[in-house]
Amino acid sequence: MAVGSTKVVQVTNIAPQATKDQMQTLFGYLGKIEDIRLYPTIRDVAVPVQSRICYIKFHDQGCVAVAQHMTNTVFIDRALIVIPYQNGDIPDEQRALELTNNGTVVPGLYPSEPKLPPNVVNTIEGIPPNHVITTIDPKLEANGLPPYPHLPGHLDSRRIEEIRRTLVLANLDPSVTTDHLLDFFSNNNVEVKYLRMCTRDSDTEHYALVELSEQAAVVSALLLNGKLLLDRAIKIYHSTQAIAKPEAKSNEAAQKRDRRSYVSSKGSSQFNFSCDRSNDWDVIKG
Repeated sequence: MAVGSTKVVQVTNIAPQATKDQMQTLFGYLGKIEDIRLYPTIRDVAVPVQSRICYIKFHDQGCVAVAQHMTNTVFIDRALIVIPYQNGDIPDEQRALELTNNGTVVPGLYPSEPKLPPNVVNTIEGIPPNHVITTIDPKLEANGLPPYPHLPGHLDSRRIEEIRRTLVLANLDPSVTTDHLLDFFSNNNVEVKYLRMCTRDSDTEHYALVELSEQAAVVSALLLNGKLLLDRAIKIYHSTQAIAKPEAKSNEAAQKRDRRSYVSSKGSSQFNFSCDRSNDWDVIKG
């Protein structure tokens, strides 16, 4: 990987018991260190962390190339992985964990993290910051369905998993309601988790975003493409954006009332929706 002009390296696959001082000593032999951060900073037995990640900013850019030779160096009980961090500035903890929360770098930090089925594989193509996420689902090809579109490389695994369960419905009759859509999917044995009616500034068509309860249902849902709904052939596509949800509330009634989804257009190059909040449909299963 080209080093470029960065002075920062990212070190992953670090044993959870490792400390910032240990990392400072280990990499300090390579040259003067201006800043060093070890994430997650939390050290609580109630939050099981299986691995940590470290960002090191050297005073001399030339140290970055040397530091990469530390890859596969066994430290405590792990073989380190060292790569240049092209951004040039050390990210804060939240951003760092979003960038690296792919189920391998910091597994266990989010024990309930949703997972795609074993047959569905995410890979990274390209070099940061121009990398993209490619998701391969053999069942799509086996059923003659279009493959998943690329997603921006900065997305975390939770968002990727949600997007891969989300579909865009197009060519909808203006009179179609959420009840029509729910019945449409229910009658075809496809379970919906969230649904939102949408429009776009660029045209006068009516759309909906639908998040399915399970990724395995995506094939069944896409196979409904072209079926009639109120005398119109409904069009169903992969989405490149998720339906964002507000934070959970302690009061169950308030949660059901307030968990109205809204569309996040960040990271989407395919659609830019304006959604009607007055016609929301909330969660079937909380």
